[in-house]
Amino acid sequence: MPPLIVVDNVSRVFTSGARIVNALERISFEIQTGEFISIVGPSGCGKSTLLKIISGLLPASSGKVAVNGDLVINPLENVGMVFQAPVLLKWRSVLGNILLPVEFAKLDLPSHVEKARALIKLVGLEGFEEMYPHELSGGMQQRTSLCRALVTDPQLLLMDEPFGALDAMTRDELDLELLRLWEEKKKTVIFVTHSIQEAVFLSDHVFVMSARPGRLLEMLSMDLPRPRTLEMMSSPKFGEYTLKIRGLLSAGGGATEVIAGSTA
Repeated sequence: MPPLIVVDNVSRVFTSGARIVNALERISFEIQTGEFISIVGPSGCGKSTLLKIISGLLPASSGKVAVNGDLVINPLENVGMVFQAPVLLKWRSVLGNILLPVEFAKLDLPSHVEKARALIKLVGLEGFEEMYPHELSGGMQQRTSLCRALVTDPQLLLMDEPFGALDAMTRDELDLELLRLWEEKKKTVIFVTHSIQEAVFLSDHVFVMSARPGRLLEMLSMDLPRPRTLEMMSSPKFGEYTLKIRGLLSAGGGATEVIAGSTA
């Protein structure tokens, strides 16, 4: 089966006046349909920039990206995005925020209302449909953001440190929720995180990046059984993967302990 995503020798350079910043340097990889990929690396290594290039929101300075065999030259339509901040409209309810991409794309609203309600039930927000963002906890806001990303049934889900601002217990809860959704919906997920443990826990493969200019140091397969459980984090194999990634980050110019919530 051909890969869903091909990133081929992608580099990105930013210029600001006389200053030139090499953000990404010759990144190449392939992702198959339905895989869960996490990207880890030190702050400022270009993880978020890479997501934007894959989504078509930002052009590469050199190299190319293809999705479903088509070169990415414009923003992708069949993609859902979740950011660290939920970015909810304060004057719209949970249901109204979830339906935003449906309205923007001028899709059939009644059928998507039913999809939105099904997603709301799936993530445990049933009964909160008419609540507003200021009435929700941070975890509930991110659940709403996740439903919004999924309501148009995208093939690809791009997530940029979506749970980094949450407390540890809520983060664990949403990691489990995300895995349950992924196993049910069979989406392809690219997940940026600063947490090594989160990357190991969630992923089929973890892509480890160097300090800027961001280069791909290694692609590691997580040979851990599914469905995943939090108890798995105390297993010897889980610890081995964590130490391996920490060692790669240290050798690649990153901190030995990656801090959640830092900028990418």
